[in-house]
Amino acid sequence: MLLRGRNYKGTAVLSAGGLKTLHKTIAYFKSYKMLALGPDAAVITQSIQDVAEKASAKVWFCSPYADIPGGVDLAFLTGTNAQTLLPLLQEAYQHSNNNTVVAIGNIHASEQMEAAWNVIKEDPHVTVTIDTYHLGLVFFRKGQAKQHFTIRPYRSFLLDALLGIRNLWGLF
Repeated sequence: MLLRGRNYKGTAVLSAGGLKTLHKTIAYFKSYKMLALGPDAAVITQSIQDVAEKASAKVWFCSPYADIPGGVDLAFLTGTNAQTLLPLLQEAYQHSNNNTVVAIGNIHASEQMEAAWNVIKEDPHVTVTIDTYHLGLVFFRKGQAKQHFTIRPYRSFLLDALLGIRNLWGLF
């Protein structure tokens, strides 16, 4: 059902894990109106269209130059550092509503992307962020306290045992 991640022109726009997470995000939030912003917007648009076609989902890509009634459901930002991502984040905010999800790929690909992710988490409009390792998810929910979540990308028996998670949940 999912397509494998692709590398385009030597730059990984979105890894296979990121594409899988993005697909699950689109399905869970029922994101139908989408906006892709950044230098690799055409590449990510094609990847999302391929995944949507395989899942028999209808998605519409909106233009950032036109007013989007009700805001977009999902905006995907492509960039390599804070200087390219922050203006795109502000543009996504202008087209957002209370349920908009902003996705940023490969947030741990380089030190510049990790620094950009940290700057995005501190943006005053951002209320919730989720670090899924392959993909960063940003929410602009009004009336919600600022929260940041990190989801581990792998399972480690040793780490689970050290944290006591297996015993806490009764899993042996």
